[in-house]
Amino acid sequence: MTTIMSLVSRHSKVFRRERTTVFFSLLSVMIVILLYALFLRETQIDSIAQMIERTNALEAMVNEWMVAGLLSILAITTTLAAFGIYVQDLETKRAEDFLTMPISRGQLLISYVINSFIIGSVFTIIAFVGCEIFLVSTGAEWLDLNTSVKIIGVLLFAVILASTFNLLCALLVKSLTAFSTLSTIIGTVIGFLCGVYVPMGALPEYVQKFMIYFPLSHPTVMLRELFMHDSLNTVFNGVPQAKEEYMSLYGVTYEWNNHVISQPAHLSFIVIAAILFCSLSILIFKVRTR
Repeated sequence: MTTIMSLVSRHSKVFRRERTTVFFSLLSVMIVILLYALFLRETQIDSIAQMIERTNALEAMVNEWMVAGLLSILAITTTLAAFGIYVQDLETKRAEDFLTMPISRGQLLISYVINSFIIGSVFTIIAFVGCEIFLVSTGAEWLDLNTSVKIIGVLLFAVILASTFNLLCALLVKSLTAFSTLSTIIGTVIGFLCGVYVPMGALPEYVQKFMIYFPLSHPTVMLRELFMHDSLNTVFNGVPQAKEEYMSLYGVTYEWNNHVISQPAHLSFIVIAAILFCSLSILIFKVRTR
């Protein structure tokens, strides 16, 4: 265990030293913020204002919607960037040098996974604190302790899911060039699959179904429900039908066979998907190390 944690410390130092890697891990988040500031915010507010009066509470609710998507994307991109160290070590044969230590290949791989989880957790929790300050400064209420704990719990599960998914992706490439291309693709597509760039209800039905099947989108929905619970009731007070239409259109809830998917069901889906990704990664790793 001491050797593994020493390697984790080394991976973390390399990640922090590579400022370009840190920048690109945050690039998708920067794009979301830019698009939101320029287009998405006003477009969504104008759409809702056709059903109800525009108020400060409405603007705060839309900000909460954006923050939930931003945090879920951050969990994915930061953990993916952390696995760039694994691919770099693999390409430069540095990983083979580590095996001269009293450590197996499996333990070496675990050190990269732990590093990815730590980096993802630190970034998302810091971002959560920053986002909460931003929300309050724009008119939202402070989250109560119970809701904050739940959000942090969801973020940690999101990081676990993203780490297992990105581990699988990292094992499928053998060079930094291929990994860079893969990172670009994931960073571009993830905003659509999490319903951040385009409202879920505006997409074709088959795309909406794919989003429901896509495990990494479920933390986004869970975060939206937690962030927006109070503001939804305030903004749509007295107009429950408009509230349901909004929640369905903007991916605040997922529906399956005309039933809204509950938070425990989302969480179960995330855990099962993480176990599946981890199992596939173990199989691929065993095949590659024979």
